[in-house]
Amino acid sequence: GDAGAEALARELRHAPSLQALNLGNNYIGDAGAEAVARELRHAPSLQALNLGDNDIGAAGAEGLARELRHAPSLQALNL
Repeated sequence: GDAGAEALARELRHAPSLQALNLGNNYIGDAGAEAVARELRHAPSLQALNLGDNDIGAAGAEGLARELRHAPSLQALNL
């Protein structure tokens, strides 16, 4: 859920070489998606982010879109 996504997002700053993150099917909503989005700047090597099969709506998608500029290596995004 959102609380788990927020906790995991805070840990991204300790994983700058992370290349793939699969958070699909975890009941993540807008708040969790926005938390992950805010921390993308700390994962510059991230190439694939899976947030599919969650409860992310327009606000969460917009939050991700705003922060994608901080994910220069991202090649695949699944919502």
